[in-house]
Amino acid sequence: MSISNYKLQTNVRLHPVVLFQIISSYERRSKSTTMAVGTLLGRRDKGSDVIEITNSFTVQHKEHTVGDVEQFKLDTQYASEMYELNQITYPQEKILGWYGTGKCLSRSAAAMHAFYSRECGDFQPLHLLVDTTLRGGRMTTRLYCGVMLGVPGGTKGLMFTELPLFTIDTEGDESIALRTMQKYALNTTKHVGRMMPELVHVVDSLRELGVKLDLVLRYINDVLERKRRPDNSVGRALHDALTSVPMLDTESFRLMFNTNVRDMLLSITLSTMIKTQMQLTEKLSCLPDY
Repeated sequence: MSISNYKLQTNVRLHPVVLFQIISSYERRSKSTTMAVGTLLGRRDKGSDVIEITNSFTVQHKEHTVGDVEQFKLDTQYASEMYELNQITYPQEKILGWYGTGKCLSRSAAAMHAFYSRECGDFQPLHLLVDTTLRGGRMTTRLYCGVMLGVPGGTKGLMFTELPLFTIDTEGDESIALRTMQKYALNTTKHVGRMMPELVHVVDSLRELGVKLDLVLRYINDVLERKRRPDNSVGRALHDALTSVPMLDTESFRLMFNTNVRDMLLSITLSTMIKTQMQLTEKLSCLPDY
């Protein structure tokens, strides 16, 4: 594998829904199997260094031991059919690799790599390993990429290298659900948690933003008063954050805000009217004909 291809796969974003799908697959696995395997789906741009793992599905397999040799058989036809069905709904999602559960890489990893290398085409497949044994009270997640070793015309081997850059993407609507789950996981009660109104989440987000701004101001004041040694990386990050905010005067900001509010109110009004019309249509259709 070329070095450029390896570097292309170092900035990976994993959506939290994929982890829940893997956990569900592990809990619903057959009694005759000790692990769960499946296909990773997502988006990979040829001109970008970012790979997003957005979806996955389980692939049926069989495990049995012949003597001291462990044999692993993957249902490749089932995997192909599931991918074709997924392409009907989500045509932008392509095969990125496969996932497996366990404490370490299994002996079947080389065979799985060979199969998904054909499915991924020009790119090397990724291997996501999820430790469902919860060692140390947490579920560790590691990402690997296969690297071919050997000399031309000689014996060749496969080595799985752990990717150094691996981030979990918790932006957008998923972050609200994750914060709610974390809140009720830390505060165990007998009552089932429920989703709060949107305004409550806005207030909580603003409160968290205020705490972070106070922390930044405290750091800046300490640096100016020579109480703390300045950090160049923190300074660059603050500069990038401040320069990314557009400079607007008060009147332009007020006009933009009021315009967005009017558009939002108009959308709410139209959706309410459509909902009312559908309810009236449903009731009228239930009236008897005379």
